[in-house]
Amino acid sequence: MVACVIPSGPALLGAAPRAADRPVWATRWFCWLLFAGNALVILAFWWASTGSQPMLGAGDMLNAVGRVTGLLGTYLALWQLLLMTRQPWLDAAFGLDKLAVLHRWNGYMAIGLLVAHAVFQTVGYQLLDGLDPLSQLSDFVTAYDGLLPAIAGLVLLLVVVGISITVTRRRLAYETWYFVHLYTYLAIALAFGHELATGADFIASRAFTAYWLVLYAAVAACLLWFRLALPLLRYQRHRFRVEHVVREAPGVVSIYVGGRYLDALPTAAGQFMLWRFLDGERWWQAHPFSLSLPAGYGWLRLTVKRIGDFSGAIPSVRPGTPVLVEGPFGSFTERACAGPRALLVAGGVGITPLRSLAERLAALGKDVCLVYRCSRPEEVLFRDELARLAAAPNVRVEYVIGERREGRRGDPLRMAGLRQLVPDAATREVFVCGPPGMTSSVADSLERLGVPPEQLHTEAFRL
Repeated sequence: MVACVIPSGPALLGAAPRAADRPVWATRWFCWLLFAGNALVILAFWWASTGSQPMLGAGDMLNAVGRVTGLLGTYLALWQLLLMTRQPWLDAAFGLDKLAVLHRWNGYMAIGLLVAHAVFQTVGYQLLDGLDPLSQLSDFVTAYDGLLPAIAGLVLLLVVVGISITVTRRRLAYETWYFVHLYTYLAIALAFGHELATGADFIASRAFTAYWLVLYAAVAACLLWFRLALPLLRYQRHRFRVEHVVREAPGVVSIYVGGRYLDALPTAAGQFMLWRFLDGERWWQAHPFSLSLPAGYGWLRLTVKRIGDFSGAIPSVRPGTPVLVEGPFGSFTERACAGPRALLVAGGVGITPLRSLAERLAALGKDVCLVYRCSRPEEVLFRDELARLAAAPNVRVEYVIGERREGRRGDPLRMAGLRQLVPDAATREVFVCGPPGMTSSVADSLERLGVPPEQLHTEAFRL
């Protein structure tokens, strides 16, 4: 590791704000309309193919419900692929935290509908064929093409959802969790083979089959473009490489990534990117880390705390290592700061996006108050850089040092402490970033201090 001096960045002080993207509400409505419109088209095709046919008994009714739940469950599974790959247009519409919530609940609904599909179809065919459950399952496997792979796909999805449950997720390394999620692609491919081979609606309508092929092709194109082609093309242009690895604090290092034409990258302070270091140990892993420097310094900088196997080995990355970069992602940026004053509350390594965001907001003339909490003085990151920022007349930096304990009276980041530190918090645009417990507690305290929900932006580091 080497020492690296960060210039004060005077060119930023006169920088004009970037052009605003399409308004968030418009992008969000477009996403909802796209989601609902395709669902209605699927239901219309189902009704035209088999839904409008006479139902002569309970078996026919259950099979009809089974077909609908199967179609909608598979449709939600396709959306799950888009949500899990952080498409930029979805990220722009909802932001990281909301997108994570949508991903979780969409997954639960998808697996619920697919399980319901299996149950309704099994019971429906039982009533029609007069078979017991085991005999009916045996008949499915032996007499229906593609059904055994579909059962395997459903089991794979159940495993993925089970591992995604918070209690289980916390016990797994990121790499294990990531690779298990890759089986979602296989599960959906197996399900589609079953749809084409035995789905009554597909057999009855070539147009419906063509429509689903277009849906699958569109999702595959998004995945291939954003996850493979775009990072490779971006690397071809910018030639990202590791320049320096700098120790910031015990267990924390910053990696400076250089390259060509870095000022042309559409990054905003507060965003994060997915980083893949192309050496013998890490080329198969891509991990998300925030940009801890705003644009204009000639480097991209990520700051990493030793937490798991990957982050623990980061200090061994050598200068000159090529880097593939995906992103940027996140709406935790200057565009979310509509008012003239901002309050930034950071916990631990949560300072990484807020350090760059504070500088950017100050450069735009905003009144910035940064409250930074660390357990011990030696864990404070970017102390010299924050001191330079605090020298500006429109920036105030407050350090809160000490362990956070649930329910402790006098905690400076609970309501009374925040009222004393920042009396005008309710009039500021607020950004909070840190571990989930701290982020949730601070957000609750700020809401009780009168900060409107539309002025409160949170981003939690899921450790």
